[in-house]
Amino acid sequence: MAAVACSVTPTLQTTSSPVPVTPSPGARVTVTATAITPLSAQRSLKVAQAFAKTRAVRQVRYEIASQVALTQQDKIVQQPGLNARGAESGENRQLALSGIMNATGQPTTFEFITLNGVTYIKGLNGIPGVNPAQWYRFPQELGNVTHDAPGVKSLLAQLETHAIEQANFQSVGQETLDGQTCVIWLARDPNLAQGLLGIAGGAQAGSQMQALDDSEFRVWTCADGYIHRFAGVVRGHDPANPAHQSTAQLAIHLYDHDAEIVITAPSDAQDFQAPAADPGAPAAP
Repeated sequence: MAAVACSVTPTLQTTSSPVPVTPSPGARVTVTATAITPLSAQRSLKVAQAFAKTRAVRQVRYEIASQVALTQQDKIVQQPGLNARGAESGENRQLALSGIMNATGQPTTFEFITLNGVTYIKGLNGIPGVNPAQWYRFPQELGNVTHDAPGVKSLLAQLETHAIEQANFQSVGQETLDGQTCVIWLARDPNLAQGLLGIAGGAQAGSQMQALDDSEFRVWTCADGYIHRFAGVVRGHDPANPAHQSTAQLAIHLYDHDAEIVITAPSDAQDFQAPAADPGAPAAP
């Protein structure tokens, strides 16, 4: 496989609902999981083995999309989804993202590259003197300025291996994906639902999903032994107001597992300079 440089042409233009949010500790799971039989345990073991192999990859490309629908003024309203495309090569990574990924709730579209401990960012908004179309190099002393950005390994880490092993997976067909023959597995399991909601849920959706009513979790295990796609949906409601219902959906596509992926720094990057303090501004207390 030919080496691919890091620069990513952004194709992600939608804004998003917040991710990730973990369900409240008191959330009541009402999803019913089918009892595990010896045969279903063998199926789940196959999925778990592919999951372990996939989590161990050093190099991979990926796409992530999520959507949330929730109740607003007694109507189900579809929220714009998170869209991301990236690659990871060891500790180096690249990401083009459009969505809301911080507590401010403001939408953002940006790209970043982390290479040998140095971070480059394009798409910064709302900073005096900073051009959103310019790549900036951030000094290490500013810390990890992209710690909230989703990476595929960190997202997969939120799905527990034992939850995969304990789920009752059923084979529901085959599909050719990335040139591979893949088996599609389906499970409806409360533990997988919690993990999926933790990745794809939004703050409002979390409050409306204290009780989980239904979930579907699909996994594509392919001939190369890796998982190439995850897709899931979780539906729930607020027990205090059953009319307040929400749905969270997530899809992750992984490809080029352990292929040669070369991530390079942008050639036109400038050193980021923090804006100077306004001399006329009052001193901090």
